[in-house]
Amino acid sequence: MRRPLCCVCVAFVATVFLYLQCNPLPGVVQDCTEGERITLFGEVCKKEYQSGYQGKTLVIRLENVQRWCPGMGQDGQQAVRGDVICYVGVDTDLVEPKAGSTIAVEGEVSYFGEARNPGAFDAQAYYRILGVDFRLYKAEIRTQSSRYSVYHESLYQLRRHFEEIFDRVLAPKDASIMKAVLLGSKSELDAQSRQLFQKSGIAHILAISGLHITMLGMGLYKLLGRSGIPQAVCAVVSVGLMIAYGDMVGMSSSAYRAVFMFGMQLAAQMLRRTYDMLTALALAAMLILLEQPLYLYHAGFLLSFGAILGAGCLSDVVKPQTCGRGKHLTQRAALSLCGSLSIFLVHFPIMLCVYYEFPVYSFLLNLVVIPAMSFLMAAGLLCLGAGSLPAALGFGVARGMGCVCHALLSAFEWLCAMSLKLPFANWIVGRPKDWRIYAYGAVILFLYAAHHYGKHLSKGAACGRRGIDVGLPLPLRYMTVLAAILLISSSPVDGVAMTFLDVGQGDCIWIGSAGGEYFLVDGGSTSESKTGAYTIVPYLKYMGVSRLDAVFLTHLDSDHTSGVMELLESGGAGMEIGISRICISGAVIEDEAYGKLAALCGMRGIPIYRLRAGDRIEADGLAFEVLHPQEDYDADSRNAYSLVMKLETSDHVTALLTGDVESDGERAAAGRLCGTTDFAGVDIYKAAHHGSRYSNTEELIALAEPKLAVISCGRDNRYGHPHAETLEIFRQMGSDIRMTQDTGAIMIKIKNGKYEVENYIR
Repeated sequence: MRRPLCCVCVAFVATVFLYLQCNPLPGVVQDCTEGERITLFGEVCKKEYQSGYQGKTLVIRLENVQRWCPGMGQDGQQAVRGDVICYVGVDTDLVEPKAGSTIAVEGEVSYFGEARNPGAFDAQAYYRILGVDFRLYKAEIRTQSSRYSVYHESLYQLRRHFEEIFDRVLAPKDASIMKAVLLGSKSELDAQSRQLFQKSGIAHILAISGLHITMLGMGLYKLLGRSGIPQAVCAVVSVGLMIAYGDMVGMSSSAYRAVFMFGMQLAAQMLRRTYDMLTALALAAMLILLEQPLYLYHAGFLLSFGAILGAGCLSDVVKPQTCGRGKHLTQRAALSLCGSLSIFLVHFPIMLCVYYEFPVYSFLLNLVVIPAMSFLMAAGLLCLGAGSLPAALGFGVARGMGCVCHALLSAFEWLCAMSLKLPFANWIVGRPKDWRIYAYGAVILFLYAAHHYGKHLSKGAACGRRGIDVGLPLPLRYMTVLAAILLISSSPVDGVAMTFLDVGQGDCIWIGSAGGEYFLVDGGSTSESKTGAYTIVPYLKYMGVSRLDAVFLTHLDSDHTSGVMELLESGGAGMEIGISRICISGAVIEDEAYGKLAALCGMRGIPIYRLRAGDRIEADGLAFEVLHPQEDYDADSRNAYSLVMKLETSDHVTALLTGDVESDGERAAAGRLCGTTDFAGVDIYKAAHHGSRYSNTEELIALAEPKLAVISCGRDNRYGHPHAETLEIFRQMGSDIRMTQDTGAIMIKIKNGKYEVENYIR
């Protein structure tokens, strides 16, 4: 059997994957109370400084943590399951603990929040993978031991020294990027640069990976070899220094993989054995998963290993036979494109599962950026080396190298910005269904197996003598790849769907028609910050939505509009989400909120439509009918002029969307419903004003007789929503009551005259 060790490692990885699929992890156990002030003992394994709105903070990660609990357990200490992150305010009295020392720290417990909407970042799952249990805010160090790790403290001080050199030589923005590129420090990374690199598909330059280890390690190995040092000593020294470099920059999964594979490559040379990249890759993956199986759900792990897997397994599958045989520039470019395509075939489903979109021009961008990264890293290293010399000798050289770094980073940013301005720059696909991902994987495996089996047959005696190539023809391979891409990128929306997003104390409803038309009813919150960037846009991308056909703003209070305003603001998170039109109440009060909305819509060229009772907007499989306000309605408040709309699907499933309408508006809406001869109640009722007792009159609810009542409100909100009186009315009607504060997003699928309700948090 060829590659026996590789096969064993792959079998182990597959077993871990199947085990995790068949055995969902239990929920996080919270042994402490949120906000409780406790004292912990632990060993400092990582530390860094961060700057925020509250000033400079020392962030310490503790391992082997014990909680001080007088009267409980031996010596009054209770073990904590995972690591703990502590945020210590920096003041003149702070004595920074050394790496490896044991400290006692007191602070307020804060658990990581779970995702409450599809597409949202799940901090709880992310830190669970990293082995972190919770964090301590407003932490204070009480005591610290004198014993510490000289090795880890020395690496930390060296890293701080290098960071200070970048701070002296480079502008703050360039320094933050170079710290990420060479030192693995992303705490100060400019948010706009991070977002720009991620959206254009070159965020990998910010991760310590194989490029760094190959350039540093192999460069050092060759340099030592030319000095006459024995080859074995060169290998040991090079690998040892790369391990130290990995420890200094945090030893992420990508850094671990690169260091391990580098060590395997040199070991193969020392033992005069053939180095097999795929075996080294599989063994590195197995070792990481032995320590933490949950890394199979970590995006960095998947993208790092996926890139090498694609390049190692699929490059021959997508490469023409004549590609790369010559040294002409076009031949080299074609070979690079084939390499990018092979990595794309593995990265594509991962990107869709993590980011729900793919940067279309990343192929071309990486053809320039990846070769240029060698020059950027060389300039950065020379900058650090010269900056470490006495000022008179090295400052001028360091500044010169800093200018080179600035020029290259500026070129990267310019290329990224230009690529994002091109048509179809970001292909928003949405999160594929699991069966599509598995089918895509099966197609790629089939291509790989068929190609290599064909090569095996072509080397046979009969075919070899006659020059017959038994493999799949290249056009057929490309057609199969295209079919797989189309399969996995199909729209995730099937039929009419509604989702009541959990935006805290606010409202946001997404509606999709059977024909692929998408609508938003409100979108804002007063309890959650950046609702547009953190909740609405991620959900739209998750659903594969790049354009909204209409956004209905029932009224202009911030708890219904703040997220939509983010989408409208120039340069905001919503610039990638198109909006065809904004629909507001015809009785809107033209106050400051209206003026800001009108200005933003004018800047984006989005028309504003005013709706009155009787207006009707139709889409494929559904229709909106406005019930309030009337033509001559004169509102005295924003809530009073709220739009009330009846949504009806072609198979007669109905929903009543009420905004924050007050009692007189509810009576007017009830009157219009009574005037409908075939009205027989509604299936879904969006409770008005977050379940307030001052809305949701018994008259309208009794007329509607809703089967399902949905209440959008924040947990522990200061208004006491929903009020007990409102809940009692719904109970008397026999309604199924769902509240976003309990369930997270509430997702409804409508098909064949029936609807299914699913809570995001079960």
